[in-house]
Amino acid sequence: MGIIWLASYPKSGNTWVRFILSHALFGPPEKSIDVSRRVPDLHRRLPDDRLARPDDGAPLLVKTHFELTPSHPELARTDRALHIIRDPRDVLLSALNYRRLNGVTEAQLSDRAYAEMFINTGGDPTWKQQKMGTWASHAESWTSAGRFPVKTIRYEDLRADTHGVMRAAVEFLGLEIDDAALDRAIAASTFDSLRAIEIREKADPKRKQGLFLGDTRTSKQGVFFMNKGRTGQSLDRAIGPGLDAMLGARLGEACARLGYTPA
Repeated sequence: MGIIWLASYPKSGNTWVRFILSHALFGPPEKSIDVSRRVPDLHRRLPDDRLARPDDGAPLLVKTHFELTPSHPELARTDRALHIIRDPRDVLLSALNYRRLNGVTEAQLSDRAYAEMFINTGGDPTWKQQKMGTWASHAESWTSAGRFPVKTIRYEDLRADTHGVMRAAVEFLGLEIDDAALDRAIAASTFDSLRAIEIREKADPKRKQGLFLGDTRTSKQGVFFMNKGRTGQSLDRAIGPGLDAMLGARLGEACARLGYTPA
């Protein structure tokens, strides 16, 4: 079997899915970096991750945030892809949290300024520069892929029925994971469990590697990589009036095509 992509626009649940599949296939990780070795991140390669040694017989799952284009790395090795989408309002708020996690203060960039920038660009402009596209172009590039099979799952459905959605994904991907192993992996990969790993690793002065990057000082301010994982949020309530309508005007057509109700 070739590469199985775990594809998503950033802040759409990719890390959560990686933890579940890594645990189910390889057993519980001792540290978060173990997940990166078992299910590599195309954007943060490790010298000893499985992408560099694909001949051990186990399925090769690899995370990507890249838009699907002819220049996407390793396309020739691709078998299929699991594609995760999430409501752009929730993505925006999680992306804002990620900016705060990395030390960008309200004085440097206000919540509203970031939201308006995200909406006007169609996504985070930094991610667009990094060949991840906009929220809409990224989703549409993967949902319209024709050269290999792609299964799209919604983050909202994954939150509502984690076992059911992951069982369907596992069967599509051809992975040998029984229900008991899947249930153990899901139970060990709750947001509270992953938040606890993040807190423990960030408190370790000897920590040099890990999935949960960012300014360690932000944890003391209640800002974490593993945020709240919420769905159905309103930008008007979270930040200020008029933003839901603004996003609807900018992304309404794409939302409708991808099964989300425009504001």
